[in-house]
Amino acid sequence: MRTNILVCSIIFIGFFLTAVLSYRSNIGVFEKDIEQVSTLATEGIYAQIESIFSRPVSVSLTMANDHLLKTFLSSEKRSLNNPEYVAKMRQYLDAYRRKYRYDSVFLVSANTKRYYHFSGLNRTLEKNNPENTWYYSFIQDNDEYSLNIDNDEATDDSITVFVNCKIRNAHGSVMGVVGVGFKVDSLQKLLHAYDEQFNVEASLINDRGIVEVSSVTNGHENADFFTGNPLSGFRERILGSSDDPETFWYSLDGRDGYVITQYIPTLKWHLVVENDVSEIRNTFRRQLVMNLFIIVCVIVLVLFTITRLIKKYHAQIVELTVSQETEYQQLLHKATEKLYENIDEMDITRNRAGSETTRRYFEKLGMDGNVSYDEALKTIARRQIKEEFIPGYLEMFKSENILEKYRNGINNLSYDFLYSEDGKNYHWMRINAQIFFWKSDQSVRMVVYRKNIDAEKRREQGLLEETQKDPMTSLFNKRATEQLITECLENPLSMNSKHAFLILDIDHFKNINDNYGHAIGDEVITEFASELKSQFRNDDIVGRIGGDEFVVLLRDYDRLETIREKLDRLCTKFARKNYGKKSFHISTSIGAALYPEQGASYPELYEKADQALYYSKTHGRGGFTIFGKEASVVDASRVDPRDLETLLHNATDGIAKFACTDDFHLLYYNRKWAELTGIPDSLLSSRSFRGLSLVHPEDREKTRAVISVAMESKTPFTLYFRLKHHDGHAIPVRFNGWFVSELYENRNPVFYGIYTDLSHVAATSL
Repeated sequence: MRTNILVCSIIFIGFFLTAVLSYRSNIGVFEKDIEQVSTLATEGIYAQIESIFSRPVSVSLTMANDHLLKTFLSSEKRSLNNPEYVAKMRQYLDAYRRKYRYDSVFLVSANTKRYYHFSGLNRTLEKNNPENTWYYSFIQDNDEYSLNIDNDEATDDSITVFVNCKIRNAHGSVMGVVGVGFKVDSLQKLLHAYDEQFNVEASLINDRGIVEVSSVTNGHENADFFTGNPLSGFRERILGSSDDPETFWYSLDGRDGYVITQYIPTLKWHLVVENDVSEIRNTFRRQLVMNLFIIVCVIVLVLFTITRLIKKYHAQIVELTVSQETEYQQLLHKATEKLYENIDEMDITRNRAGSETTRRYFEKLGMDGNVSYDEALKTIARRQIKEEFIPGYLEMFKSENILEKYRNGINNLSYDFLYSEDGKNYHWMRINAQIFFWKSDQSVRMVVYRKNIDAEKRREQGLLEETQKDPMTSLFNKRATEQLITECLENPLSMNSKHAFLILDIDHFKNINDNYGHAIGDEVITEFASELKSQFRNDDIVGRIGGDEFVVLLRDYDRLETIREKLDRLCTKFARKNYGKKSFHISTSIGAALYPEQGASYPELYEKADQALYYSKTHGRGGFTIFGKEASVVDASRVDPRDLETLLHNATDGIAKFACTDDFHLLYYNRKWAELTGIPDSLLSSRSFRGLSLVHPEDREKTRAVISVAMESKTPFTLYFRLKHHDGHAIPVRFNGWFVSELYENRNPVFYGIYTDLSHVAATSL
């Protein structure tokens, strides 16, 4: 490539400079010739026009100062109806016409506006007639003579150039206008002759840009020279020309030309001579393009010849190199076949394969061997790597990341993923990559080692699964259940999904253990877990988090009614089955909370589902409750069924459950205790209700101190204080409390309390 570029650059520069210099030289000679021709044409036209118009102007001025003509005009009013007067005037005008061979001679009286012609009295000039505008305009300006082009009614309306002169009396007042005229076609023939001889376009235009005469146009047509003309952009330059000629080149709208413009003071017109050189310049340009085309053809021929020679030489070198590299790779593969499946090399700096072996590997996958490394990386990922591992694979091994790692001093990379040759059967593969700098070609390179780690990975997964399983039921244990559910909820894909969190509890399971022993209880638990697992999909998470307490995350449900139907079938299924060798009939209570509307984390969902479970336990068991109004804190007076027997055995009055928050948050209570305090259920059931608000203000600090000491040692405690009744009076009570192995919101200790009314006891005995 470098050789081709060097040779072609030399050839191209030489030919190109020759072609351009030749083109510029020819253009220079051509432009000089055009300027000389245009100048000669302009000077000839200017001299001819001066010759044509100088005599009529002189004759008109002579007539305007003729004493005889002034005498005729002075006696006009006395001879308006005298035919002899008109005859003498006609003879006078006709004598000038015949003498100087003009096409027309006329006289207009300023007093009578009568138009006298060499053939007699023609008409009277009316001011409102457009044909007479020239006269009234001329009378108003300060010029002594003027030119205008109009049709001459006395000569069959032929287009005529008129030279008009004012006739003044001794006092300087205008007595009339006299003039001569000659047909405009003679002037057009002159311009046309120059157009043909010098290949130019000559026009005479006035100060307003209106064409007075050209080879194809006369002033009677009132045509604007600049309308639709590429020279419209040079209007001011053309009309502003002085006595000296103004010259310039132009190139506009695909048209090229040379223009000479000169002002003719005698006529007060501008002579514009334009030489259109568009076709000639296009010929030069086509010649330049042809030369460049020849250059390209020569370069292509040279490239073809050189490339064939270089390729032939290169093929021999590659063949030798490949044979040596193949031999090396075979030796390397033989030495490492027990460790690695394959070894590839990448040129990261140039974003391509770094060896012939790697190029052949790309070709084996259906790619071009010279495909860019990043494109090959995407193809390999799409065809051979399992979908969930593709983003991490591309991110780690893309060229930008490898260069960044190298700059940061990181030379080793490793990535584990599921790999497949056929897109169906996957096994675990590990890529180890070594990044290094090759000084010989100043490139950052990466050697990639692929190793089959399927057996190793499956052993790891088996051990991991064992640590996650509950040994009795083979369901997920408590720690694994919480971890897997948390990962699922935190997955970005779950943001647009709906899940149901379930807590299941076997009803009266304590009786089975107490009456038949733990071995029988374990049988029931095992069979219940197996039945529970069979009722859910593989993607759902099913775990055992306590003795007879189970948790399920039902993933991706479509509607609430689906959850209700599922839970109803579960309750029916469990109730109809016999469990254990003794064929126990058991039922299960279920509490459910919905993600994301009722919680976005494991603790939130667990708390809501636990409240729903309590509701199911206290409302008949063997059923299900989805957290909502029916299972919220409104029913705070329910008692945990697991503690119900102990509470009933010790209860003599009020029962309550508290969490050790700042003011001892009230979790639930019984009706008897509600009567004792006189607090309405609507207030006690409030989520924000605080337990210390029931204690007399003077006894609160003592109460807090006793409970705090007991909380440190988790021992039962007894204390006496005054309970504040809702109507304001104080009731002395004894409070027996004990802490249980339970936390509120996973951080606050929980204790139960039994109140005994001591209002009937004498104050002195307390």
